[in-house]
Amino acid sequence: MSKANGGPKMTPISKDDSRDEVKGSKKSYDASRPRRHLGHFLFHSCTAGQMLNGFLGLNAIARDNKVEAQYGGFLQYLTIVGLFISITAMLLSSMKDLVPSLRKLHRIKRGLLLFALPVEIVIASIYWPLAIFAPSLMFPKSPEDVSSPVPSSVPATDLLFKIPLNMDLSMHALPAFALLFDFFFLEKKYTPPASTIGAPLLALTFGTLYGVWVEHCATINGKFPYPFLNVMDFIPRVILYITATFGSLFAFWGLNGLHE
Repeated sequence: MSKANGGPKMTPISKDDSRDEVKGSKKSYDASRPRRHLGHFLFHSCTAGQMLNGFLGLNAIARDNKVEAQYGGFLQYLTIVGLFISITAMLLSSMKDLVPSLRKLHRIKRGLLLFALPVEIVIASIYWPLAIFAPSLMFPKSPEDVSSPVPSSVPATDLLFKIPLNMDLSMHALPAFALLFDFFFLEKKYTPPASTIGAPLLALTFGTLYGVWVEHCATINGKFPYPFLNVMDFIPRVILYITATFGSLFAFWGLNGLHE
C-alpha cells in the first residue's frame, strides 16, 4: 500500500539552518545590550547627579544662613559620608555602563556598594523616624534664633534649621532606594568571602572609626553634629554606635539573603 501524499510536507531543518538560527539569536541579544547599558547609565548618572545636587544645595543654604564653621565640617555627619560613598558608587557604575570592558571599575563599585548599602539603610532608619516624630532631636536650632530671642508663641518646630523637602529626599531617601534598586535588579548577590568576611570587617571598621571621629569632633566643637547625641551620655552613645554597626551588618545579611 502506498502512503497518501495529500498532507503537508515537513521540511527537515538542517544543522546549518539551526546554527544560523542560534547565531541570529545571539546577534539580536547582542544588539539589545547597548540599549540596556544606556538605560543603566541614565539611571546611575541621574541618581548621582540628584544626590550631588542635594549636597550642593545644602552647602549653599548653610553659607547663606551663616552657619558657624566647625571642626570636621560636613564630614561629621554620617549622612554626608554615606552620601559621598553612594555618589562615587553611582558614578563608577555609570562609567562601567559606558565602557563595559572596565572590569576593575565594577569590582571597586561592588566594594563601595558593600559598604554604602547597609550604611544608607541605617541612616534612613534613624533619620526619618526622628525627623517626623522628634524633629528637635534631629535638627539643630536655626542660627538666627540661637542669637536672638523669639516670642514664646512661635512653635518650637519652626525654630529648627531644616532644609527643603526635595533636598531632604535627595540626601536621606534617594541613596537608600537607589542602592537597593541597583543591588536587586542590576547586581548579583554577594558570596563568601565578601559576605562572610568583607561585610563584617567593613561594618566593624567603619562603625569604630566613625564613633571615634564624631567623639573627637565633639571635644573640639563642644557639641555633636546631631542633637540626639547631645542629650546622651557617653555609655549610651557607645551602645548606639555598636547597635547601629551591627544593625547595618544584619541589614546587609538580610538583604543579601533575599537576593536571588
